[in-house]
Amino acid sequence: MASQEAPRNRKERRAQAKQHSNPDDIPLAHPKQQAPKGKTLIDIAEERQLLQKSSNGPPSITTTRINPDGSITEIPETSVSSEEVSTPYLDIFLYSTSLILLHFTLTFLVHHQFGSERPSLLPLVLSSTVYSPAPWLILLLVALLHPRASHPLMQLVFAAMAVVAGAWLVQASNDDPYMAVMKKAPALGTLWVWGVVELRWETAAACLIVTGAWGRWKGYAFW
Repeated sequence: MASQEAPRNRKERRAQAKQHSNPDDIPLAHPKQQAPKGKTLIDIAEERQLLQKSSNGPPSITTTRINPDGSITEIPETSVSSEEVSTPYLDIFLYSTSLILLHFTLTFLVHHQFGSERPSLLPLVLSSTVYSPAPWLILLLVALLHPRASHPLMQLVFAAMAVVAGAWLVQASNDDPYMAVMKKAPALGTLWVWGVVELRWETAAACLIVTGAWGRWKGYAFW
C-alpha cells in the first residue's frame, strides 16, 4: 500500500489533524540520527568568522541574509564606538529642574527669615525664575558639567566647588549683614548641594568634614 501523501498546505494539515484528533492515532517516530548532508548555519558562520569576537575595539554588527538560491549576503551596520556618549537629556532636565526648585526654596526661606514682611509667593516666583538669570545659568552649567561628572578631573572640580561654596555659605550666614545673606545664600546653597550630589559618597563625606572643620576653626558654632 502506498504511503500516505504529505499535506501540501495548511488547509490539508488541518484536515489531517482533525482525522488524528485522538492522540493514540498520531503516528510516532524517532528523529533521524544521521548527520546533515550539507553545511549547517553554524558551519557557514564559522567559515565566515561570524562567531569570533573582535579583539580590536568594540564588536561590529553584521546582518546576515540567506538568499533564495542559498547564498549568503552580509550587510554591515554602523557600529557605535564605545567613546561616543550620547547626551543624557533626561538627566540634564531632571537635575536642572531639581536645582532650580532648590534655588527657589532657599530664596523663599531667606526672605521668610530675614525679610521685613512675609514674602508674597507669586512675586517671589517671578523674581527668582522669570526675571532672574539663575535658572538659565543652572541649566547651562548642568548641561556642560553633569554628563562628565564621573571623570576624575570633574570630580576634583565638584569637590572644590562643594568645599568653597559650603565654606562661603557658612561664613556669609555668620558674618555678613542680612541683605548680603539674602543675595548670597540661595546661589551658594544650590552650588553646595549640587557639588555634593555629583561626588562619590567618600569624596562628598570628606568635603563635608572639611567644611565643618573649617567652620569650627573659624569659631562658628553648630547650634
